[in-house]
Amino acid sequence: MDKYVVILAAGKGAGMNSRDPEHSKVSYPILGKPIINYVIDAVKLLDPKQIVTVVGFGGELTKSLVEKDSDVVWQKRLLGTGHAVLQAKPLLEGKPGQTLIIYGDTPLVETETLRSIFHIHQKNRYDMTVVSAVLENTKGYGRIIREDKSNRILSIREESDCTFSEYEINEVNTGICIVDNELLFKYIERLSVDNSRHLFYLSELVQILIGDNYHVGVFVAEEMKEVYSINNRIQLADATKIMRRRINHRLMLSGVSIDDVDSTNISPDVEIGQDTIIRPNTIILGKSKIGEACAIGPNVVMNNVEIGNEAEVCFSKLENVKVGPAEKIGPFVEKNG
Repeated sequence: MDKYVVILAAGKGAGMNSRDPEHSKVSYPILGKPIINYVIDAVKLLDPKQIVTVVGFGGELTKSLVEKDSDVVWQKRLLGTGHAVLQAKPLLEGKPGQTLIIYGDTPLVETETLRSIFHIHQKNRYDMTVVSAVLENTKGYGRIIREDKSNRILSIREESDCTFSEYEINEVNTGICIVDNELLFKYIERLSVDNSRHLFYLSELVQILIGDNYHVGVFVAEEMKEVYSINNRIQLADATKIMRRRINHRLMLSGVSIDDVDSTNISPDVEIGQDTIIRPNTIILGKSKIGEACAIGPNVVMNNVEIGNEAEVCFSKLENVKVGPAEKIGPFVEKNG
């Protein structure tokens, strides 16, 4: 069955407190790569028939980051997640298949997790699958409301609308879901603003579908960090730390030595050959390619460079340059090609 993806990336991201009014939240970089491009890369591996990104605040910048891989629609007025998804209706309405809806500020989500959600959705023949997580600190999240006896989902309550007892629930809505595409756009306009913030919440779709006897299930995420949304610079730094270790561990398992994983920052698109050693305080960004048996660092910054086998670079800053095999660069060299 065909897969579709809708990425929600219209929000203001006021928590970033930027002086630039057009700096969209999803365009902030993690290890040199914009947040939303991590999401794009993860969903592309699902081989979807179509990706649609909903942009709004700072939309021109966001559009420039995604338009190579995604159709783009605009949410001119920020009236909630349901209203955001509605903007994709002209592109997706009536197409048979399953639609993944995901936030553009979740850079840590991995393709294998998304595949698992699709697997559960298809195996159980759900019409909608909501992704939840169990948290100690639930502030800011909608709560999953379940029936006491059967434990099946009944609805999702936004935090601002919770009763005291509902507020104490620690299972939350991550905002990620899969919905039968034809049902999604059949029912999307039935969402109401009957809530304390007068917004169209996509989460209301759960109760609407259940009311019409459709099958709604829940996938409980094992790793909350994968569905972690970035809303301020503290969370951006936390996500960067997780991504740094993830990338460095992958490289080390492939045969690269890294002296200090905490002071080594490598972009996810960098390629490094076996038996290369990365010394402390090294930053390697862009689509850099480093050969085998090289020595890089300490105190090196590189962006979009190509390094031949057995080369050495230390105490240097290089951008858009090539370093030949066995060539030695540094100390105290700056080159910009």
